[in-house]
Amino acid sequence: MNFIITFLKGIAMGAADVVPGVSGGTIAYLTGIYQRLLDAIHAAGGPMWIALRKEGIAAAWKALDGWFILSLLTGIAISILSLSKVVLWGLDQHPTVIWSFFFGLIVASLKMLARDVKGAWLMLALGVVMGLLLSSMPAGHVELTPIFTFFAGFLAICAMILPGISGSFILVLLGAYEPILNALHDRELGIVGIFISGCVIGLLTFGRLLRWLFIRFEQVTVSLMTGFIIGSLIKVWPFRSLRSGWEVPVSPSVWQAETGQSIAWPAVILAALLGAVLLLGLDRWAQVRRTKS
Repeated sequence: MNFIITFLKGIAMGAADVVPGVSGGTIAYLTGIYQRLLDAIHAAGGPMWIALRKEGIAAAWKALDGWFILSLLTGIAISILSLSKVVLWGLDQHPTVIWSFFFGLIVASLKMLARDVKGAWLMLALGVVMGLLLSSMPAGHVELTPIFTFFAGFLAICAMILPGISGSFILVLLGAYEPILNALHDRELGIVGIFISGCVIGLLTFGRLLRWLFIRFEQVTVSLMTGFIIGSLIKVWPFRSLRSGWEVPVSPSVWQAETGQSIAWPAVILAALLGAVLLLGLDRWAQVRRTKS
């Protein structure tokens, strides 16, 4: 039964990881497995290998909390592979509605992060500048070279394990979100394997550093992340036009004039509100859980 429950929590984490604006780490935190996940990551970086060398495979599996990790990763993988098709279809058929939903999610996530911004205004401003600079870079066509794909996975997994910031959002900023989803959908095993390798290495190395920073310098780290997300919002603005390889945010009227497409305002507004309400509802649930505990 525990295996099935953990598997279902993995399904929820995988669904969150596909959507920019919701962190798999947030879902892990809300469902009560965040600390257990961090302990397993820590074990994979050292204790598991010590147990393997001294006591054998069974002891290493126990040190890793192997059945927990196996059931969780199985749920995450199945969820990602299934939902990637849905997201790709939405981006192809109704891009403004889907990006509006993502925009609402990410704006709502700022409320969660802003609670811990207490005086670290310089880091907040630095994060805004960093976000603006990165989001203003030419997007163009991103080629999933082995090196780029590896580091995309490396950076995305580091964001995923922190509640409040989405790994998928990092892929959006890198211009790798849709290419990675396409690779998953088309079962390009080479690209997917390299991406997963980046995730694993990121989880075992820099992810541990991020965890340390989050624990020791929480306000500074959260302020920097909040500013970064604020500055990066232009990247998920639903109305964008491509000009000489630049992904330029434009007003709805300009977008409509350039594309010749009418805007389904009720759907766009409803999608943004749905995204915001969804994340704020999850946040409210987390606060209730903390109060009861």
